[in-house]
Formats: sequence, structure tokens, C-alpha cells
Amino acid sequence: MANLEHDSESIFEVFAEYGDHLAQEMAAKEKVMESVKGVEKESRKLYTILQNIHRPGAKINEIVLKAEETFEGIHIALFYLDQVIPKGCFWRYCNLWSNTLSWLSFLASLVLYLKEDTLPEKPKVSALLGLTSDLHCLHLDIEEYLQGLCHLCNELPRLAVNSVTNQDYNRPVRISQFLGSLYSGFRLLNLKNDNLRKRFDSIKYDQKKVEEVVYDLSIRGLLTINTTKEAANAASKEDEKDQEDGKEEAVGETSEKEENKKDVVADEGIDEVDPEKKTT
Repeated sequence: MANLEHDSESIFEVFAEYGDHLAQEMAAKEKVMESVKGVEKESRKLYTILQNIHRPGAKINEIVLKAEETFEGIHIALFYLDQVIPKGCFWRYCNLWSNTLSWLSFLASLVLYLKEDTLPEKPKVSALLGLTSDLHCLHLDIEEYLQGLCHLCNELPRLAVNSVTNQDYNRPVRISQFLGSLYSGFRLLNLKNDNLRKRFDSIKYDQKKVEEVVYDLSIRGLLTINTTKEAANAASKEDEKDQEDGKEEAVGETSEKEENKKDVVADEGIDEVDPEKKTT
């Protein structure tokens, strides 16, 4: 009887310890979730500002400058999130903020694209979000960055249509070229049947929408001569580069044949004689 009471007390003590551990873990998880909500709140402010690019008569440069000022609040929210993550528990809680960071990566990529009109690289996106080496745990994962690029591709067709409304007929052409290059880049990745693969598959439909806009502009003669000249110049430069590469390969083959011929003559001990001089 005494043994049974001792076993019951030991079991109670063990499970009481487990209960305390679960309570501490739940409290840490709630802190992380509250911090993530703060980051999402700041991201909604930034998204609201960036949606102004679709309005008639939108001044994109001014909107980009205003959006860049909003990143200060995101830096503070991400810093606080980094502080509440328990050390060594990144992978335990990362699913709580993964979607939020993917969305922030999209917003930062959109700002960089509107500013530079080129592919937003991962280091620049991380720097704009404030995810630097100063944080002890939080960082932008490569999958979150790629998810952000997929979100960017979903947003650009709408910008292409609204650019036509604002009589900016050159932007849809640039967007079409950008989406084509980005889609080719994604095809180099060996993506499995996961969420990222599904997002990647949607890019071709976004590209098709923009191509339809460019087609409508071309048949109506609304594309400027400068755009046509730029495309022609880019094509001519590529042709010239291919021709130069072909010439270099031909010169290299000729020199290699001459060296091989000299080696054969030296090995056989035969003097190289000009055939015309020999006949005379």
C-alpha cells in the first residue's frame, strides 16, 4: 500500500513538471503570436500605401518614397519579434511568421521593382526589411523570398492594365519582359509539388495577361517609337555578340589546326613547302 502511494506521488510530480513546461511553452508561443500580429499591422499600412499605384494619375515615385518611410515601423516590429523568440527555438515557431515574412518580402520586392525596374535581389530585400545580422534569430528564408516574388508576379498584371489607363504605354512592355525573364529563372529550379510550385505555375497566367495588354497596344499603334527602337537595338546587340563569338571560335579553330600541322611536320621531319613554289 505504501509503495502504491509513493508511485502515485512520483507520477503526480512528473506530470506536474510536464504541465509547467507546457504552460511556459504556451506562454512563449502567445508572445510570438502577439508580436507577429504587430508585424502584420505594419504590413497592412504599407500595403495600403502601395495600392495607390493603381489609382488614375498615380505618381509612382512619390508613392515609393512614402512607402520607404513606412519601413521604419516594420523594422521596429520585426526587432521586437526577434527579441521574444526563445533562443534555439527558431524552427519550432517559424511557421507562425513564415507567411507574414513572405508577404513582407513581396511588399519590399514591389518597392524595389518600382524604384529600379529590375529583379529585387534577396540581400536588398532583406536590408529593406531590416533583417540584418544585428538580429540574433530572425532572417529571410530563401523560400519566403521566392514566395514574395510569386506575389509580385500576381500584382504586376494589374499594374500593367492600370498603366494603360494612365497612358503609360511603355510600362506593360517592361513588365512583360520582366515576367518572362523571371518565369525562365523559376524554371531552372527543381520545385516539388508544394505550395511554392503552385505559386510558380501561376506566373505563366500572369505573363499571358500582360502579353494580351501589350498585343492590344501594338495593334492600336499606341506603343511609342522609342520602345520599338529599344527592342530592335537589344536584338541587334545580341546578334552582334553572337557574330563576334562565332568569329572568335573560327579564329581559335584555325590557329589550332595550324599548330597541329606544325607538330605533325616536326614529328615526321618533313619540311613544309609551299605547293605553288614546289611546282615552279
